[in-house]
This record gives sequence, structure tokens and C-alpha cells, in this order.
Amino acid sequence: MQSETTNLEAGTVTKMDMLLDQTRMRINMIGPKTTTSVLFLTDGGRDRMVMLDTAKNEYTEIDKATMDKMAQQMQGAMGQMKAMMDKMPPAQRAAMEKAMKGQMKGPSAAATLEKTVYSAKGGSSVNGFACTKYDGVSAGQKVVDLCAAAPSVVHFAPADFAVFDHMKKFTESMQQMAANSPMGGMDLYNFTDPGYQGFPVAQTRYSGGKAVTKTELKSIKSASFSDADFSLGSAKKREMPGMMEAAKPPSR
Repeated sequence: MQSETTNLEAGTVTKMDMLLDQTRMRINMIGPKTTTSVLFLTDGGRDRMVMLDTAKNEYTEIDKATMDKMAQQMQGAMGQMKAMMDKMPPAQRAAMEKAMKGQMKGPSAAATLEKTVYSAKGGSSVNGFACTKYDGVSAGQKVVDLCAAAPSVVHFAPADFAVFDHMKKFTESMQQMAANSPMGGMDLYNFTDPGYQGFPVAQTRYSGGKAVTKTELKSIKSASFSDADFSLGSAKKREMPGMMEAAKPPSR
């Protein structure tokens, strides 16, 4: 899949190529100044997310064990934050909650934070793809409009999204942490049930009522991939900040 995202404020364009099969995904992002790649790989029974910096010929990665460890650490950190806030004087606590926009009140805050709700607005077409227009509203404000095409229009079969099931399991611990934490009201993207029908072939994001980015699918086609298409080449691994510590087993 080839698409383009325009930063409507800066006027810059980032091109994106997505290579997708049942067990692997690679997204190459070509911006005005940089080219980066994000890969999700499942080879050898080891699921991992890889960030490849082609300019530096370096990559960083997060595997399932590290993802689970990060989720545990974030849960602990947010628990400590809540405990600290519980000891604050009421006025100071209220000021902190206001600064955090209510997201640190605890799991019950999820009920007060609104997810994006989509409403169908009729048919349209984008770059030859017939699609249905949707407006997305959160907390009374429009945050996105998009046009979603039926799987048959973009020649997708359910099996083509199998890699997203791997990704969902890969991030499960992080998703559960978010759902059961003070961040539980965050509108996390769900590949299997995003809130509208179809695949978005065009999408405009809004902030404060103003359009900030616009993304369009330019082309899509079937292809045969080899391992080389998902290779990291000669790139050297670079540890992410904090990853070495997160990967260490707990002390006894």
C-alpha cells in the first residue's frame, strides 16, 4: 500500500509504503528530511517491533518480554503517582488533576473520558476507491473525518489482516495496563473494531477544530515478498534508553 500524509500546517508531505503479509509488516516512511522504517516481525516464534533508522544504519527493537516488563513498570509508576496524589491537600490535588486533564483520577476516570464516536455521512470516492464518509467526534468536538472502503474494494481478505492479530496479542499487556489504569479512557486504536466499517482510504485529523493532517491511500496491489523485503540489512542494534534495565530479571 502506498499513501501520503500532508502536514497541513507546515505543508510538508510524508510518503508511506506498507508491506503486509500474514506474519510480517513493514512501514517505510519517507519524509522531507528523514527515512525511517517500522517493522513487526514474528520469525522464529519471537514477536517484536523494530524501528530502523536507515540514515544511521541502526535499529532498536522491543520484544514481548520487554513489552510485558514495560507494562508492569508503567503500572507501578502510575500506582505510585496515584498514591502520592491521594496524600496531597485537596486544593493541590485538584490543581494536579486539572493539569493532567483528569487522566490521573484513577480507573473510574475512564467513564468520564469519551472515545471517538463515528457517524456515517454518505458515499464518496478517493483516488478511484469507492468509500463511505464518517465524522469522528470526541468530547463534543470533531477530531477526524475519514472515508472507509469495503474490503472488496481494496481487495482485502480477512487473512490479510492476520498479522494484526499477532500485534494485538503482542501489545495485550500494554493495552490491559492502560485499560486498568488512570489512562483507561484513552482512545486506543483497535484494528479489529475501530468504530467504522471498512478500511480508511482518506483521513483528516483535527485539533482544536482545525485540520492538522490529511492522509490518502494512493495505490494498493498484491505482491510476493521474500525475507529480503523484511530484512534489516547490515544495520547494527542499538539499545533503547532504559531497555537494558527493563530487560533485567528482578533481583532476589
